[in-house]
Amino acid sequence: MSVKTRLLEAGVTLLKTRGFAALTQPQVAAQAGVKQSHLTYYFPTRTDLLIAIAEYTVDSLLVQAAAQLTQAPNGKTLQELILHVMLEGVPPRVIVGLIAAADSDPAIRLSLDRLICHARQAMPMLLQVAGLRAGTEDVLLFHATMVGLAIMHQARLNDESAADLRSGLERLIQCLTPSV
Repeated sequence: MSVKTRLLEAGVTLLKTRGFAALTQPQVAAQAGVKQSHLTYYFPTRTDLLIAIAEYTVDSLLVQAAAQLTQAPNGKTLQELILHVMLEGVPPRVIVGLIAAADSDPAIRLSLDRLICHARQAMPMLLQVAGLRAGTEDVLLFHATMVGLAIMHQARLNDESAADLRSGLERLIQCLTPSV
């Protein structure tokens, strides 16, 4: 595994285990087992690191989703994958952190815009493979509902929010399933 990938994996691990505040350059470098100078070579600022972790996470999830949907192409597979990702909380946490950081660094909004566009461009294929409607409005509904459910769950992190997440995703998949 390359040093850069080790750093990104370390960032994801810290985010899962200790939350957004743990994503500092010294802590990520220590988690990856590399000197901080190696980290700053790839990610000169904390913002660069956070954006890279967000991109890495989203890209990894899109690849994972495509692979799982190839094996079991249906809405239930997509629903289970999304539920797992949202309960784990990595993408929502890093995105919310970046949104907050964008108040002091407007350049972050450009990176977030690119990331949102990238994710949204991949969504029609995922929806189609899952046998769901994938028109422009369907993709927007899918994306907006996922983001909303994820943020509400991350804000509460309890059994009730997890149940809301499950029922919300189930209803979303029902709404996007073509009628026979």
